[in-house]
Amino acid sequence: MPATTTLADLDEQHILEQYGHPLAELLSERYRVQDVLKERVRRTSRNTPPPPVRKPRPDPLAAQHRKVLAAAIADWTYRPGT
Repeated sequence: MPATTTLADLDEQHILEQYGHPLAELLSERYRVQDVLKERVRRTSRNTPPPPVRKPRPDPLAAQHRKVLAAAIADWTYRPGT
């Protein structure tokens, strides 16, 4: 990798990753826009199962956490406008 990377180099690399062709080729109208975008779209399989439903689990240390929190805020006072 070169020691200095310009924004133009990053743009060129990004375009190559996104569209599979260098910018010069895309601008030369060698490829139709619809064809380039069609290649880019990835079709998902319709038979993929949905992700598993995440079920919340109770915190086994909830009582201890509540005591620590209560002790930490016990000496707080409310001062509006401060």
